[in-house]
Amino acid sequence: MPPPSVEILAGPETGRRNDRIAQIRRDCAEAWGSPPEEHRLYAFETGVQDLLGLLRNGSLFSDGKLVLLFGAEAVKGKSDLAALAQYFRAPAEKTALILVTEGYGIEKYLEDAAGKDGKKIFWELGADEKDRWVRDYFRREGLEIEPEAVEAILELVENNTEALKTECSRLALFFPRGGKVTADAVEAYIAHNREEDAFSLFDRLASGDLERSLETLGAILVSREGTGIGLLGGLLWSFRRLRALEEDLAEGAAWEQAVRLQRITSRKLQAVYDAARRLWPRSVCESLIAFGVETDAQLRALGSPYERLLLELFVYACAGKKGPVPLAVPAGERGP
Repeated sequence: MPPPSVEILAGPETGRRNDRIAQIRRDCAEAWGSPPEEHRLYAFETGVQDLLGLLRNGSLFSDGKLVLLFGAEAVKGKSDLAALAQYFRAPAEKTALILVTEGYGIEKYLEDAAGKDGKKIFWELGADEKDRWVRDYFRREGLEIEPEAVEAILELVENNTEALKTECSRLALFFPRGGKVTADAVEAYIAHNREEDAFSLFDRLASGDLERSLETLGAILVSREGTGIGLLGGLLWSFRRLRALEEDLAEGAAWEQAVRLQRITSRKLQAVYDAARRLWPRSVCESLIAFGVETDAQLRALGSPYERLLLELFVYACAGKKGPVPLAVPAGERGP
């Protein structure tokens, strides 16, 4: 079938969401005669005008273009919303724009512009579904798994089939067919072998352990996965989620209701945010968000030579001082 010109993919179930993206990619190739030129962008680091420029310019390497905008819930502001909605109504030819959010929707103005068939929601798995999914996976691999091991996996892994498939497939490699997966094995192979990213760094920061936070930052920078701006954007996303959680609590919501409203579903992640709200009360959280925005501006102005310094200062502000610190950059090189 022809690919959509615009589609909104919402919800935390990334496995089925990624299946939909793969289907759109195949539809593009079939409709346009060759695989699309693909771009993966993030709303917290790509402005709407830059996005529109990319969409409206012809493809350099293929007959068509597939553009994925992640974190689309971050698109705000009247002018940006109006410009993007206008594009929805008159999209470029042979171009598919897919807006992705882990929430259940984006700005209603954009959803209305996309039309009633322009949005798909991928709901998270229920507790019984997750348990069954894990047991069925190992059964297909010819392995037995202890109930305690299933519980440990569901504690350690995000609540979506993409993350479950990745971790379970890695774990299965360590066992011969007919073997038995134990809780100790889960702890050894999953808990102690996880790649570091912005979200694991937020976990460390929320613990208030400055030394471990700096070690995690160093590991991320050494791996060179993404940019400092992208890393800081991921941290700010978590801080803004924390602020929204604290606002819900301040308005009288019970803890169970507040975490549900913010789609913090796993017990492990709830523990992280519980520690975070105790470490950074609402006023502190807001000051760190403002400091993060200032740090982002300096990262963009000064570039890679000052990346480590600026990010270490942000980590120190969060886990050490628990508040903004002066940005130690040369006065003549500060951004506007």
